Amino acid sequence: MLSWLFPRRGSVGPLSAEHAGVLARGVWQFRWLPPEHKERVREVVARMLAERRWEGGGGMAVTDEMRVTIAGVAALLTLGTDEPYAFERLPSIIVYPTAFETDQGGHLGEAWEGGPVIVSWADAARDARRAARGDNLVLHEFAHHVDGLWGEMDGHPALSRADARRWRAVVDEEHARLVGQARRGEATLLNHYGATSRAEFFAVTTECFFERSREMRAKHGDLYDLLTKFYQHDPGGWAPPPGRLAGRLDRVRAGRAAPRIGAGGLGLSPADRAFTEGLQLAEAGRHGAAVRAFDAVLNDDPDDAEARAHRAASLLELDELQAARDDAIAAAQADPDDAFAAVVAAEALLAEEDDRAAADYARRAVRLEPDNADALVVEGIAALRLGQPRRARRRLKRAVGLDPYDDEAHYWLACAYEALGDTRRAAWSHRRAEVLSGEDGRRDAPADDEPA
Repeated sequence: MLSWLFPRRGSVGPLSAEHAGVLARGVWQFRWLPPEHKERVREVVARMLAERRWEGGGGMAVTDEMRVTIAGVAALLTLGTDEPYAFERLPSIIVYPTAFETDQGGHLGEAWEGGPVIVSWADAARDARRAARGDNLVLHEFAHHVDGLWGEMDGHPALSRADARRWRAVVDEEHARLVGQARRGEATLLNHYGATSRAEFFAVTTECFFERSREMRAKHGDLYDLLTKFYQHDPGGWAPPPGRLAGRLDRVRAGRAAPRIGAGGLGLSPADRAFTEGLQLAEAGRHGAAVRAFDAVLNDDPDDAEARAHRAASLLELDELQAARDDAIAAAQADPDDAFAAVVAAEALLAEEDDRAAADYARRAVRLEPDNADALVVEGIAALRLGQPRRARRRLKRAVGLDPYDDEAHYWLACAYEALGDTRRAAWSHRRAEVLSGEDGRRDAPADDEPA
């Protein structure tokens, strides 16, 4: 439904290699796109960098990394258009460092009818990099902009008469259901914020459509079909299977998990029972409850470095980055021989983009446990971000040697090869990552040996 609105435009120059690298590292969906869609995203990003006005809010200087990342996420909305579309009706994109204040209070993002799109860089960057969380600030605000292209931002974009009737019937029912679920406090795939209005419902469903497409298709099939028709694109065709993108820390923690025991604790102290409960809750993905369990341990013994490290891991999964960093660093300092604490500290610092400190903690973990593949991957990612592709390649090749079935290690190794100009090995590693992840539909298919 979008293509008729977007006129054919003149060409612009290709995206630079440096900008393409930022795009590949900064937008998680990009790694899963087929080649023709990757090329479309690059074209749209190049056009947005050349044609849109970018402004900093709150005294912030807007960098190329910010422009490329935000434009790369927004470009996903245009994959179904006949020609590259760079949001020609958008006067500007304003980027604040964090949440910003308006007359209505604090905001992470806004989109005004006929006006700019405004986003918090801290939240936009986190959502762009952390895969399949279902929430994405840039997708949300640009969906509002798309909604308003035909008039009001009311959650009812312009459609044919027949499609409009179908849209209203499905959206009315789905929105009413979400309102009821939100009021009852039920867990839902769609964010409860979508219950506040039809406009927010459209933005929330767009987020889910591009973030958790396969789950949305399974749980909200009619709504998914409508969005597929509207955006003229089916992200379920390239999105990874649900659960493929679970956090690396779950695997790190699994090797240290305590045995499952009943609430009676079989003679354990209250603190030990709370620690065991915290591990079990974290393993089950209930990180908020796990944090509370580790709180109880630390209330009893504030010097328990192991409990602090595990609390940091759960805080990291909850995106409470500063608290996670503080806990992890405190745990690593209290017990310099704890490789797990060092890995968690490295993960937290990497999430906060303190790549040099992340590399230092990852190296400490590797010194303590030379075969710690997770620490090697984190060190490799940090080295790549620091402009050290050869070091990144060494660390990531070692991680792949330790765990040949780690698709993330293969993906970042491909990025290192690309940075070094070794396109043949990069293509092989990308292919191995796709096969291992199941993205190509053949999860267990063998791959040929790496090029010599």
